[in-house]
Amino acid sequence: MTIRALAVSFIALWLAPLAACHAASSAGGGGAIPPAGGASTPPPAGSPSSTPAAGTPAPAASPGTQLETFEGTLPDADFAVDPVPDDGPWADAGVYFTNQGIHPPPAFRVSQPFGADGWLTLESYTRSPGAHLSDFASIVPDPADPTNHVLQIRSPAHTDATVVRPTRPLPARYKVTLRVGFPHFGDGVPPNGYRGGERAEPWLDADATGQNGFYWLTILDAMPRPHNNVWIHHHRKVVVDSDNNTPPWMEMWNGTSFEWSGVHPIMMIALDGKSSTDRTGNAFYSWSAGQWQPSGDIRAVDAYLPDHWYQVSITRDGPRYTLEISGEFAHGGQTTYTATVDAAATCTWHYPVDATEAAGAGPCVDESSSAALGPGAPPNWPAGASWPDWFMFGDPHENFYEGDVLYDDVKLEIPST
Repeated sequence: MTIRALAVSFIALWLAPLAACHAASSAGGGGAIPPAGGASTPPPAGSPSSTPAAGTPAPAASPGTQLETFEGTLPDADFAVDPVPDDGPWADAGVYFTNQGIHPPPAFRVSQPFGADGWLTLESYTRSPGAHLSDFASIVPDPADPTNHVLQIRSPAHTDATVVRPTRPLPARYKVTLRVGFPHFGDGVPPNGYRGGERAEPWLDADATGQNGFYWLTILDAMPRPHNNVWIHHHRKVVVDSDNNTPPWMEMWNGTSFEWSGVHPIMMIALDGKSSTDRTGNAFYSWSAGQWQPSGDIRAVDAYLPDHWYQVSITRDGPRYTLEISGEFAHGGQTTYTATVDAAATCTWHYPVDATEAAGAGPCVDESSSAALGPGAPPNWPAGASWPDWFMFGDPHENFYEGDVLYDDVKLEIPST
């Protein structure tokens, strides 16, 4: 067995019991991702279980441009007892966990619209009584320019979680852009930004300190809100995020070759709709070394510098996503990384956002369901199904991640046609 094969075997064994934040099993479908511009057949996204139990989702956001610069005030709010949202089988009290005798702990939750006409929503989760939203999300001076103000999202404990999402789902065409910077969510060196001893309970019986990170910007197939990490992994479509990990279980492109590193990695990924596991969700295609890597190869595009700002965007033009991040990187220097994926050609997980896209999703349909969910479980990818896009940034995990990060200048552009 080669040294690389031994390393991969060790990493696979180490990842399996953790089943944590980034997991995408190397057992996922093989082969490099087809280039953008291939088949235009779209598939469905989300499932009946991905629709919040609170009722029918709001209509999609309207054409135009919306911008939040965080130069005003942010509404504060008190937490209430967590109603434990019924967001399908992977939710905190979903059947996947209750079948194992796992139940959510006592906790608290708050959801607060903000911005012009309430176009954005902050949602936070904590297990600490007496908390206020301002404990986890606040407007602070920009460390690079004190005359500017930015949003700081904090997770003082790994059981805290806060995300920002649009108040309404997104249409089939849009561009969302924001600045992200000064992240302090671990460094890939023990204790990796933690105090020590944190566990990923109750949903996973695992050490949480091996992974610490945050989401720069991601698209989900269901309304984003704090959840256990298993739920998040089952609802991602395309992602830009970071997961500082120790010992390292991913490879990073250093400009000339891949090296094992979990220090400040940036992941640009598209979820593989043809490969999914119960505990880790879908395997994914990683953009690195200037191309999409084979499904299941966990490879970072570069490493971020902690005290810098970056600009990140995700553009959707029908069943085609473009992910982009610009700034100064540890290996690539000042540059821009751009990755485009034809979601229909690659069966990016649950990509159809409407009936038109769902009608062409035949190659991606998967009427099977997870045996772990028991009789009557929803199909993985029902024929004719569609799931509106939602963007999200922050720390969504209720059982991982501890630290803080800054965001600014959130802009959503929706064309009129």
